[in-house]
Amino acid sequence: MTRFVFTKHAEKSFKKLSKIVQERILEKLSEYKHHDDILSVMRGLSHFEPATHRLRIGAYRLILELKKQSEHDFEFWILDMGHRKDVYR
Repeated sequence: MTRFVFTKHAEKSFKKLSKIVQERILEKLSEYKHHDDILSVMRGLSHFEPATHRLRIGAYRLILELKKQSEHDFEFWILDMGHRKDVYR
């Protein structure tokens, strides 16, 4: 099972998004919580420390850091989120 934890910065970014986008992100995160191979739907990030992965949800990207990993359990901290044109800046 996968667990997603919002940092304060990510929570602030999340609240700035429209309600429709917020609902879509929460819906996708709840789907990904029970995904068998969560790392297959994520992309690894290099040269973007401390972030380790990104998650694509439509035109929006979630920047994640893998904090804990056991055999089938993962804990990701959501560091930032935003539209794909702005989030990597």
